[in-house]
Amino acid sequence: MIHLGHNGLADDPDFASSAPGLALAGRPLGFVDVGARGGIHPLVEPLARHTAVLGFEPAADECARLRTEVAPGSPWACCEIEPQALGERRGAAQLHVLSAPTNSSLRHPNDEFTRRYGMAKWRVLDREPLETTTLDHVLFEQRADETFWGELLKLDTQGTEYEILEGARRTLDERAVAIVSEVSFCELYRGQRLFSEVELLLRGRGFAFYGFASLHHRSQRALDKRKAAGRERLMYADAVFLRDPLPGGPASLLPSGERRLHTLFTSALLLGYGDFALELARATWADGVERARIESLVRRTSAHEPTAAREAALALAEDVRTCPELANVAVGRFVDQRRWCWNYDDVAAGLGGADA
Repeated sequence: MIHLGHNGLADDPDFASSAPGLALAGRPLGFVDVGARGGIHPLVEPLARHTAVLGFEPAADECARLRTEVAPGSPWACCEIEPQALGERRGAAQLHVLSAPTNSSLRHPNDEFTRRYGMAKWRVLDREPLETTTLDHVLFEQRADETFWGELLKLDTQGTEYEILEGARRTLDERAVAIVSEVSFCELYRGQRLFSEVELLLRGRGFAFYGFASLHHRSQRALDKRKAAGRERLMYADAVFLRDPLPGGPASLLPSGERRLHTLFTSALLLGYGDFALELARATWADGVERARIESLVRRTSAHEPTAAREAALALAEDVRTCPELANVAVGRFVDQRRWCWNYDDVAAGLGGADA
């Protein structure tokens, strides 16, 4: 994700005068945040003024808190919180309230698995009956006149993301251009669908998997990370899926119309895929003055001066010097904080250009 602060992108003069900026100033980006506990995802903060937020949070107390939080001085074009649980169909369900509220789910935790890894925050404290609905029902029936919702989706519902996507097929086909979804690589919850199944579902609806925004690992912690090196099991991650109308993308389901190209460009930029955003603009609508404007925008919002990296590396060296016994931990955290960024294996070892 780019880090420009509230409205940093909306206030950028190149973005404001570009075709995507003008389009979103006229009709805001429709961001749907499914699993909004804790607050609206910061992904869209750089475009807050031109973003309409529709959040879903089934826990009544948290939904009330969120509504109170966003009411005074909301930075968004509009922000509404629905006290609803989403799924693949409408019907009765049960919310399992866990010892960490953020882990609560419509699915029961996989107790044997969570005990294996000492995952105390997955303990069931209570169960609450509720009703589920589908995203398609909300967007195309309850909110049929508001045709912008669902262009950018974020899902974090502790094991039910696949079912929510199943209940959003029309949204995926007609509205969505980008999705950030939590995915799992093992059954943290009984019967949950794993990353491979989510990827197949979305690939079938015209989305390309672009990468992970975060990675979460776990082990039994039998080895001391201060004195040992090893690998842990990859448990879950935030995965990014984009519509890609360019060669090699799922060409059978292309985004149609300028609106979808502009929201795809903007979503890719917000997610940190500046190179793809620039490629998309060059290949589709951006010519002449607009092309120069877009190139200036992408290069500036993606800028990361070497001096910042140098200062961080020097600070790391000082940490290692003062606490040599924590060198493994300090270096590991330094790498973790930059793992979201480029891969550098295409850059020559010296100061030259790319190898290929």
